[in-house]
Order: sequence, then C-alpha cells, then structure tokens
Amino acid sequence: MLINAVSYLIHHRRQLVRFVIVGIVTFAINLSMVWIFYGKAKLDYRIAVSIAYIITVVIHFFMNRSFTFRQESDKVVFDVAKYSTLPILNYIITLIVNTFTVELLGLTPYFGVFFSTLFTAISSFILMKHFVFVRLGGSK
Repeated sequence: MLINAVSYLIHHRRQLVRFVIVGIVTFAINLSMVWIFYGKAKLDYRIAVSIAYIITVVIHFFMNRSFTFRQESDKVVFDVAKYSTLPILNYIITLIVNTFTVELLGLTPYFGVFFSTLFTAISSFILMKHFVFVRLGGSK
C-alpha cells in the first residue's frame, strides 16, 4: 500500500505541486476573509467562516480547473455540477471542525480554518482528479 501511495505521488507530482500552490493561495484568501469578517467586522464566527468559505470555494474551483487540472473553457457547467458535491461535504467538515475548535478547545476560528483545511485537502485532490475534472478517456 505504501508503495502504491508513493508511486501515485510520483506519477502525479506536477498536479500535486500545482494543487498545493492553489491550496496555499486559497488558504490565505480564506484566512484573510475570516479576519476581515470576524476580526474587523465583528460578525459571529460561524457567519464569518461561512462567507469566507463561499468566496474561497469559487476561487478554488476556477484556480484548480484552469491551473491544476488544466481544463478547457467548455463544459464549465458540467464541472460545476460535479464540483458542487465537494464544497458541500467540505463545508460540513469546516463547520464541525470550527465548532469543535472554538467551543471545545477554546481556540480562535483562525485555528479552525487551519485544522479544517488539513482535513479537506487530501480528499479534495482525489475527488477533483478522479471525479470532477475527468473527461472521457480518463484524467490528465
């Protein structure tokens, strides 16, 4: 199993590097949005995290679609339809992790954003590569 995982990482290393770059950029955007809406605008952390999440998801989709998986400009609606399952799942995880982080651990929502990003990164890559941005004939 470990050999298969290493082989997978080596085979898809370029996409993984691009995925990590997009992840870092969107993480920074997400954290910045939480800071703006929670830290500056003084919104409830759940509302701040939710608004930031929506903004980040849109940016994440287009960056991964064009940069990570290099999809053509056609079939955007088809990609959005498949992609929509991913943010719904990740949003639920994000809210659960943030609630746990704030309510039970007593940490700030910024830590919740960090922890939820860790939980959703791996599953997001696999789902996008093998479900969302797959064309007939397999993934790129």
